[in-house]
Amino acid sequence: NPFTLYPYDTNYIIYTQTSDLNKEAIASYDWAENARKDEVKFQLSLAFPLWRGILGPNSVLGASYTQKSWWQLSNSEESSPFRETNYEPQLFLGFATDYNFAGWTLRDVEMGYNHDSNGRSDPTSRSWNRLYTRLM
Repeated sequence: NPFTLYPYDTNYIIYTQTSDLNKEAIASYDWAENARKDEVKFQLSLAFPLWRGILGPNSVLGASYTQKSWWQLSNSEESSPFRETNYEPQLFLGFATDYNFAGWTLRDVEMGYNHDSNGRSDPTSRSWNRLYTRLM
């Protein structure tokens, strides 16, 4: 099925607590003074094929989307806001292999373009773009 979604990076949900909350980083939020030290951190990461066989039978052009959020779930007096969310779309070209060398097997080679951003405007904007190669 060409429209199947697959897990890409690790998907998780965890409860976290810090002893030193950086309130300066969230000073622009009207709820910053009431920020809690406990949060729910979660990541959702999915990929889907765009074009199987783009460069031969063992190749795929794919796209993925990963989102990581820190949620002030227990902060009900401030309507349980999200303290931070990072967005990470990417486009990649993958090749399946069975290359063996020195007892190791290379199963996949992936090359891609990745954009990572917190989606904010200045002065709290953070983003970067990168090209990568991953050997699996």
